[in-house]
Amino acid sequence: MRNPFILAAVLVIGQVAAVAQNIQVDKQNKTIAVTAEESVSVDAEIAILRIGCSNYGPTKDAAFKENARISNAITQAFLDAKIPKQAIETEQLRLEHVEPSESWTPEMKNQRQFEAQQSWKITVKASDAQSVVSLAMQNGANNISGADWDVADPLQLQAKASGAALVKARAIAEQMAKGLGAKLGDLIYASNAAPLARPRFMPGIVQGYGGGAGGGRFPDQTFSVTLFPQKVKQDATVYAVFAIE
Repeated sequence: MRNPFILAAVLVIGQVAAVAQNIQVDKQNKTIAVTAEESVSVDAEIAILRIGCSNYGPTKDAAFKENARISNAITQAFLDAKIPKQAIETEQLRLEHVEPSESWTPEMKNQRQFEAQQSWKITVKASDAQSVVSLAMQNGANNISGADWDVADPLQLQAKASGAALVKARAIAEQMAKGLGAKLGDLIYASNAAPLARPRFMPGIVQGYGGGAGGGRFPDQTFSVTLFPQKVKQDATVYAVFAIE
């Protein structure tokens, strides 16, 4: 006589799969449905840097002229270092009147009537991030708002995470089948929950110039910073349905 608990468990598992994915379940088609989550972490390949410069001036023309001078020096240094133009994006360009601070001296208030700001988003290889930041600082950048880290091919990383989640799903299903006194069969259905959107990058930006930091593309720098690239993590959730024998 069959164990009613085991039979009920098989039917419930099969019914969940049938409702969610319209998979038919009967005495000849018993299944186990599993949802599994997994994540993978890899070394960063790309750095997205946000670098800028800001300055004051007694007049709007003076503030803008000085900002343009610094900005031109920074961008020219990037180009001289063989950073492709398509890797450099202007994010902000501002010129505004400044409300004086109570802590400023009369001379500071006179010289700080206007403020000009300009910033860029720069996409480079992770190995070049430290040199690019130092180069910008050397040429007048005074706003560094951090770095984001990613990979050149997000879809490949997503596929890797999904594959790891599917392996985990099968391991769970095998344990469930064992507990039911059954043998796990073939994979019938699998779906991957859509992950959070990731930034997309043009491969040419990564491959547009060769060599790593210290390879002669960047001049000697007065300023030096140390960046520690973060691991890039990708999560995946899969829903898998397996036959049981």
